[in-house]
Amino acid sequence: MTTTRLVAGSVALVFALAATATITYFATRPSGMSLGIPSSLTAPPAKTFVLTGVLTIESDLSGVQTDGTGTTDSACQGTGGYSDLTPGTAVKVSDGAGHVIATGSITSGTAQTSYLYDHNVVTGCQLGFTVNDVPDGLPSYVLTISHRGDQFLPADRAHAPITLTIGG
Repeated sequence: MTTTRLVAGSVALVFALAATATITYFATRPSGMSLGIPSSLTAPPAKTFVLTGVLTIESDLSGVQTDGTGTTDSACQGTGGYSDLTPGTAVKVSDGAGHVIATGSITSGTAQTSYLYDHNVVTGCQLGFTVNDVPDGLPSYVLTISHRGDQFLPADRAHAPITLTIGG
């Protein structure tokens, strides 16, 4: 019996010393020491996508300015009542609660023309836009170009090229 008590008492003493050593280590650990959290426990980077599209201004030369050639591949931008629709104009994407989650801009414009009475007539301007790093996984998005109002987009539509028209 004495041997059994001695072994049981020794085991209990070892566990008590181990617990005390562990507590002492955490209590005296330098504050700058890393805990070494495995990378498998850190959050994965958020997935994003690029939202792209075209905004078409349907207007004659009173609402569209071209680079002067007036051909189909001419550069163009809005003028008059559409003067806010030019390359560099802000494009923002918000979540359903109205928080801006990504921004981009109108990138370029290409004139639309029709052949009437033996010459080309400007009938509009197609302005491309791009918004990079839009967080993926939301059920819907809100797209705003300049001050032209909000376009509500379900997630599947936001992932496809957007086509919008103004004027006409």
